[in-house]
Amino acid sequence: MWAIVPYKEPPFGKTRLSNRLTPSHRTVLASTMLENVVDALVQSEQIRGILLVSESSNLTEFSLKENVIILETQTTNLRDAVTQAARFAYKQLSCSSTFIVPADLPLISPKDVDFAITQHERVTIIPDARFKGTNGIIATPPNAFDYVFNGQSYRQHQHNAQVAGLNPKSLQIEAFSYDVDTFDDLMMIVQLRPESRTAAVYRSLTTSDSSLPAYNK
Repeated sequence: MWAIVPYKEPPFGKTRLSNRLTPSHRTVLASTMLENVVDALVQSEQIRGILLVSESSNLTEFSLKENVIILETQTTNLRDAVTQAARFAYKQLSCSSTFIVPADLPLISPKDVDFAITQHERVTIIPDARFKGTNGIIATPPNAFDYVFNGQSYRQHQHNAQVAGLNPKSLQIEAFSYDVDTFDDLMMIVQLRPESRTAAVYRSLTTSDSSLPAYNK
């Protein structure tokens, strides 16, 4: 199984953080979360390789990691980028299953990834904490149904899988529940896991920039 990690680099990515964080702050945080996600997937026992799909040209450090392929895309549309990557995995890598993992999940570990895969059958959909968005999709075969990424895609993905004649499994995993779209999301991560890379990076930003809200443990 190959993982697909779509990544949109700031200033185009993480725009909902722009009311509190500068583009440089957002870039540091986004790259930190991406590093955590890629490391969790690299260390997974179930993942064969990673397709990092992005329009960014600043991902050289990730291409040096074992079994990581940078798939450049010309689109900033998440659905199109993921569909393109899944098609590449199926046709070029002879991959029968793909695991779509967002790049902004700062709490996931290799064990979380492996657990999700061991529970998979045909379609597995992992919701966010509010059961509104989708924070993971495992599909056999890749592109088994139409993807939708709009912040409230969980129910739509279930529906699309059913329309395609599939019986989707909903799988709630705590570490997959928390993504970072807003400043409140970021503060949630800082409070839940003060030892995480993302919390550590935010603490360093508050130290160097007094305009940021202070971190209070």
